[in-house]
Amino acid sequence: MYGPPVVLYVGPDAAAVADAWAESGDGLDVRGAGPEDDVADRLADGGFDAVVCDCDGSFDARATVEAVRDHSASLPVVVFSVGDAVSLAAVADLGVESYLQVEAGADRVERLADVRPLVERRRAARRESTMLDSLLENLPLSVYFKDRRSRHVRVSDEMPRLTGPAYLRNPEGKRHHTPADVVGKTDFDLYPPVLSEEAVADDRRVVETGESIDDRVEHAYGDDLEETYVTTSKAPWRDEDGRILGVVGVTRDITERKRYENQLERQNERLERFASVVSHDLRNPLEVALGRLEFAREDGDEEHFDAIERSLHRIDDLIDDVLTLAREGEAVSDPEPVELAEVARRAWTVVATDEAALTVETDATLLADGSRLQQLLENVFRNAIEHGGDDVTVTVGDLGERQGFYVADDGPGISEAHRDSVFDPGYSTDDDGTGLGLSIVRTIAEAHGWETDVTGGETGGARFEFGDVSGDGLATPHTDDGATDERTGAGDD
Repeated sequence: MYGPPVVLYVGPDAAAVADAWAESGDGLDVRGAGPEDDVADRLADGGFDAVVCDCDGSFDARATVEAVRDHSASLPVVVFSVGDAVSLAAVADLGVESYLQVEAGADRVERLADVRPLVERRRAARRESTMLDSLLENLPLSVYFKDRRSRHVRVSDEMPRLTGPAYLRNPEGKRHHTPADVVGKTDFDLYPPVLSEEAVADDRRVVETGESIDDRVEHAYGDDLEETYVTTSKAPWRDEDGRILGVVGVTRDITERKRYENQLERQNERLERFASVVSHDLRNPLEVALGRLEFAREDGDEEHFDAIERSLHRIDDLIDDVLTLAREGEAVSDPEPVELAEVARRAWTVVATDEAALTVETDATLLADGSRLQQLLENVFRNAIEHGGDDVTVTVGDLGERQGFYVADDGPGISEAHRDSVFDPGYSTDDDGTGLGLSIVRTIAEAHGWETDVTGGETGGARFEFGDVSGDGLATPHTDDGATDERTGAGDD
């Protein structure tokens, strides 16, 4: 691999030239082949870095060069022509690297020494090219080169399939499956205008300033890429003289890392909620119980024991809810199709509903953890009954404006001033409540990746909305079909 370049010398005196080179030459490994030999068979053995065709008119030099080209389109070929034995025009269209006219009696070792630097340079260039080819073909990254006009010159095989489907689809619906589909195109040929303008502006800034853009974290675009994150870096692409020819960029899919970071963030938020409950909500009934215990020891009044019992029950309820928060906060990693109506009716049977009524207006099938979805609905139902009265009517239905579902009641509702607080741990307007029921609701929704809002119902009351829900039978939000930011790697970056 690291030895001298290997040259196949084809000519009438090939064996003698190879021997002469071995005795006095340096820097090349010359191996001879006569005109009668099958050049294709010799090249099939592999390992050659160049071919020298020395034609004195006794054989068809063009046929020899054609055989080389059939084997490899890039293998360097040097032609020695004795006089006009073979014209440059005859072989120029076959990509001859060098053409030299030589005298019949010229020293071939000297001529080979003349072309040695060319062969060495071409071998080095070919090795660098094959290294780049191997990188672009196998590296699981979106790598691309663009010229100064933001046209793609080279792209990695992974670029069209880094995220989302195994192809890049532009706004007109055309699919780009392979690097060849992308080469020569600009971002405006591949992405929506608003994304292309931003990407090309980045390219222009790199070209004009020579400064890189490093590890920019961005959210992917497109229907199938809502939970995909990537990081993109761009740097100047320079020639051997340092002139900027364009941009080289690399994009990595960091979705798993972002999910882990988001999970840690949610866990930290839950820890803060737990700390709040332990430091405040649990301490209050504990202090009441301890204080009453002191009074009971002094006067033995049974009223103190009743107060202690109430405090201990409240502590027990708080502990149950805190444990529920801990269990329900884990991200849902393997959701399954569940029928919303069926889960809602099952949750209703668990809640003490008295004269309350449930109306189900949905046929949706959600991708969810069925047990946790039921816990969410149970808590919302309890909240409606506790604040709306024993005869409240609760309705479960689909959101019309975005993909998701709602739970609404016809009770007194929640004032706008308090809607931002109802999900906070410990918030409650009921002296007997723990203030964690709706916090559990939000935690379960976050574990599914759902958005949670509270508004007023159409006929009064409270309405809890859960958006960005995956499933069948739900309203589908409007998106640009196939729109994918170039920086996602589903395109070129």
